[in-house]
Amino acid sequence: MNGMKEGKGWRQSPGAASPELEINLCCGRMLIDPVVGERVRFLIRSGGLDWPKAAAIADWHRLSPVVYEAIAGTAEDLVSPAQMDVLRKATAPSKGAGMSLLRELLRLHRLFDAAGIPVIPYKGPVLAWIAYGSFIRREYSDLDFVVEQKYIPGVVAALKSAGYLPQFNPREAHAGQDRSAPGQYPFLLHPQKILVEFHTERTLRYFPKPIDFQELTGRLITVEIGGQRLRTFSIEDTLVMLCVHGAKHFWERLGWVLDIAKLAAAQDVDWKLAAQIAAKLESTRVFLLGLHLANDLFEVPLPEQLREEIGRDRTVHKLAEKVYAQYAGISGPSAGVLPRAAFRFWLRDGIGQGLRHTLRLAMSPTESDRQTVRLPRWLAPLYMLVRPWRLLREYGSGLKRR
Repeated sequence: MNGMKEGKGWRQSPGAASPELEINLCCGRMLIDPVVGERVRFLIRSGGLDWPKAAAIADWHRLSPVVYEAIAGTAEDLVSPAQMDVLRKATAPSKGAGMSLLRELLRLHRLFDAAGIPVIPYKGPVLAWIAYGSFIRREYSDLDFVVEQKYIPGVVAALKSAGYLPQFNPREAHAGQDRSAPGQYPFLLHPQKILVEFHTERTLRYFPKPIDFQELTGRLITVEIGGQRLRTFSIEDTLVMLCVHGAKHFWERLGWVLDIAKLAAAQDVDWKLAAQIAAKLESTRVFLLGLHLANDLFEVPLPEQLREEIGRDRTVHKLAEKVYAQYAGISGPSAGVLPRAAFRFWLRDGIGQGLRHTLRLAMSPTESDRQTVRLPRWLAPLYMLVRPWRLLREYGSGLKRR
C-alpha cells in the first residue's frame, strides 16, 4: 500500500496557494498561532488581493467568520471600510443560523431527556464550543445526533410532537426489521427550516466496521451549554469521527480540516487512545490523513510518534496532494466515479479492506438511489444496480474533463 510516491506537502509546494487562498489559510492558522497575523498583514500590504475572490473562497470553505475576525483584529487599518463591510456581511447568515440552532439544540435536548431517549449531539454547536470556544466562530447549518437504531421510532414520535416532519420513507424508521435504511434520518422544522439529522450504527456507512455504542457511551464527556449539561463524544472519538466525515466528502472544505486542528489545539488529547479507536474501526489511514492535513495546512502540533507514522505512509502524502490540487482549483478527487473510487480505495488500511469498502459503497443503495428510481418492494435488490448507474450519470467516469 506504500508504493505511491511521497509528496512534498502544501507548505513545501511553491505556488500551491493563490494569495486569496493563502490569506484564508493564514486566518485559520491564527486560531492556532496568533503570530501568523503578521503574514496576514504582509499579504494585504503587498496589494493585488482580489477581495471578492477571497470572500468567495472563505464562503465556500466555511471560513467567513474566522477570516472576518482575524482581519478585524489584526489588519483592519489596512483594509478599506467597504471591504471590511463585505467581509462582515458574509458572516451575518452563519451567525444568525448558529444562534438559532443553538437554541434548538437545547430545546431538543430537554425534549429527548424527558422522553428517555439517549441521543448524543455532536458537530454543530457542541463542536463549536469545545473546539472554538464560540458558537459563531464555526459555521454549521444543521444539528447532528447519534442514537442507537432501536430508538429511531421513538425519535420520530418525539420530533413529530415538536413540529418536525420526517424527510425519509416511514418504512426506514424500522430498519431493525427492514433491511432498508437511509444514509441518515433527516427531519425538517417549518417555517424555521431547521434541519436535524440522526445517525445510527446502520446509517454510518462510511465506517468500515459498525460503531460500538457500548464503547462510545463509556467514553462520553459532559459539556455545559446554556446552563444545560449535554453528553457528547470524547475528544478522541470526535477526532476520529471528524476524520471519517472529512474523508467521506473528499475534504472538499478547509473548514473541516480546521475543525480537527482547532479541536486538537484546544483540548488535551489522549493520542494513543485516538489511534487505537481509529485502528479498531479500520480507519488508521483516514485518521492519519486528517491529522496530516491539519498539521500541514494549519500547523497544529502533533506528537513526534504520530508525525513519524505519517511520514512513513507515502499514501497519506499522495492523497493529501490530491486534496491540495482540489483547493488550488487544479482538479478534484470527487470529480468522476473512478477518481472517487480510487481515493476511497487508497484511504483504507490494506488492499483487502480497500476492495471490500469501495465495493460496498459502490453497490449499497442510499436514499438518493431510491429517489432516482422508484421500485416496488419485491424488486428492491435491483437498487444495487441503480446505484452505479446513478453515480456515473451524476459524476461521470472521470476519464476525461467534464
